[in-house]
Amino acid sequence: MLTKQNISVGRMYVNEDAHIAREVVEEINHRKVKYNAFDLTDGRLILAVMQVCRKSDLAQWADREANPGEISKIHPFDLRPWFEDVQNREVKRTELELTKANIQAIVGNNSIHRW
Repeated sequence: MLTKQNISVGRMYVNEDAHIAREVVEEINHRKVKYNAFDLTDGRLILAVMQVCRKSDLAQWADREANPGEISKIHPFDLRPWFEDVQNREVKRTELELTKANIQAIVGNNSIHRW
């Protein structure tokens, strides 16, 4: 079992049930750490707003330190999640615009309120 003393910057820790690895990137006040989280099934970065926790919480969350095979799956500079998210938003925006245009064509421009 890991302890908070085992948690250090540059190391990666794994939760086997969740198939997630957390790479510690910064220590805050000797008690908390910032981390990047990765999906171990495909190595992708998991985007989140706040990825900060206490060392003791990370030690409790993690089952063990990542092995070399797991570390090799991780792609910290893979920008695909960012671009795929932007592309998905563009597709949704386009679909919404087409739907709006179709409704306007059927009902008429004056019947739809613009927000």
